[in-house]
Amino acid sequence: MKMKKRGNFEAVLWVVIYALLITSCEQPDGEAEFINTNDKNGFENITENSDIVIDENQLKTITPVLHIQFDEDVNKEEATTLFDKAVADYKYKNNNQNKGVSTEWFYRIATLTGNQSENDTDGNVRVSVYFNTDKGGHSIKNIVLDYPHIDERELGKWDYYLFKTSLPGQAVNWVQLTASTLQLQGTDDWFVKQFHTYLVAGDQTAPATGATNLYTFPNVWLDSSCTTCWDSYKKRGGNGTLSF
Repeated sequence: MKMKKRGNFEAVLWVVIYALLITSCEQPDGEAEFINTNDKNGFENITENSDIVIDENQLKTITPVLHIQFDEDVNKEEATTLFDKAVADYKYKNNNQNKGVSTEWFYRIATLTGNQSENDTDGNVRVSVYFNTDKGGHSIKNIVLDYPHIDERELGKWDYYLFKTSLPGQAVNWVQLTASTLQLQGTDDWFVKQFHTYLVAGDQTAPATGATNLYTFPNVWLDSSCTTCWDSYKKRGGNGTLSF
């Protein structure tokens, strides 16, 4: 009887020793999964859209007809006034008036990059914009925020763009902005402070009234987990109507 008890005791002792050895070799709970989000070399994304891959060959590329970048010492009101003048000059050189309805419309996109360390990016940026009109919906899905000989998305700077679109074969009486998506490709992350999409009557080449807009203040990092992946920030719910 004593031999049996002794054997049971030794077996239990070896189990305890083995368990202690295994525990001592493991990392503290959670340490292996820790990511320092304050480290610029860490993964900054918080939008949960960072692993999307887009086949750009299936999309028509849309480029701006006008772009101006403003330094950080120019506030939003001053930048808007200067861009208004540039658009007026563009219209003067490319005047094509229609009456009553319009076969085309112009819209603006503006972004503000953060002014702190490494908030800027050299990554590819695209925008998708969604409209509603009296002739039906209209979406544009590969708008390129890039303009020759200008480095966009620099620290603390505004980038203003003007784009033109139309509903093929249709003339419209009114346009409403319904959604807008900002996309960044790759791991060169970007801190976006403001992202605005809007249409104003004064930009149009046909007589127009009203406005429609979608002003957003993301204050988020766009960042992807691979160089070919896209991260995105999307906002729905535009305001107002632009009428011709």
